[in-house]
Amino acid sequence: MSDELFARVDSNYKPDPWGEYRAAATFTFDLDANELWRAAAALDPEFARLDYRGDYGPEVGVPRLVELFEKYDVNCTFFVPGKVAAEWPEAVKLLHEHGHEIAHHGYTHVSPREMSAEREATEFRRTIEVFEDLTGEPPVGYRTVGGMRDQTLDLVEDAGMLYDASWQDTDMPYLREDRDLVEIPNDYLLDDFVYWGFNMGPTFEFQSGISPHDPVFDTWEAEFDGIRERGRLFVLTMHPQIVGRASRVDALESLLQRMLSTGDTWVTTCAELARYWRDRYD
Repeated sequence: MSDELFARVDSNYKPDPWGEYRAAATFTFDLDANELWRAAAALDPEFARLDYRGDYGPEVGVPRLVELFEKYDVNCTFFVPGKVAAEWPEAVKLLHEHGHEIAHHGYTHVSPREMSAEREATEFRRTIEVFEDLTGEPPVGYRTVGGMRDQTLDLVEDAGMLYDASWQDTDMPYLREDRDLVEIPNDYLLDDFVYWGFNMGPTFEFQSGISPHDPVFDTWEAEFDGIRERGRLFVLTMHPQIVGRASRVDALESLLQRMLSTGDTWVTTCAELARYWRDRYD
């Protein structure tokens, strides 16, 4: 689609949006740890006995990912539930010390739509307090664990945050019309849990097996190439307990090398993307 056609149908369209760069990319991680399995127990109580599987994320995945991105001097955004941060403080401190962004991902891994407004507000503030205690900084971004109520974005905005990263409606950042927030959309195509979120028993409702990693990374690289060609934004969503496995980290390194080798792709955090977008277009 040409620039003229985009301008006609997309009110958010911006020509040459990235300045000196052709496209932008951000690596995001949902550090759900044990809370992922505890939340799954709401679907089937048998999931509760598997919460130990979440240990792999903070214990193995996080240090492995820190090592990878330190090698290339690239910072990422980690969306962390407050309870995970409280239970795994050293993992959060390690990420913060290496320059990675720590962003809000609720307190537990329970959807805001499945709790009362009072509980959501209390847990939202509690997460901010946990982050401030661990890092000395409040989070500037939010991603829901699944679904929202109107109050959710009110809480994000009232906390003075810069952005939300929950919608899946486009492949560019945009200034929301309903809130003073930048939206940084994602998509299931670029989410590791879709391909590798597997449990032998009980099973997740959506699971179809464990995908070989080569076709997944081929898909992600093809999407990156298409995004770069069109000058858009590539947002990869991953989970340390899923992508942190050795062969997947090695494949992730190859994808990172591919992006950096272009010389014209800005690889940065969600916070920096949001600051840039607001400064340039607000």
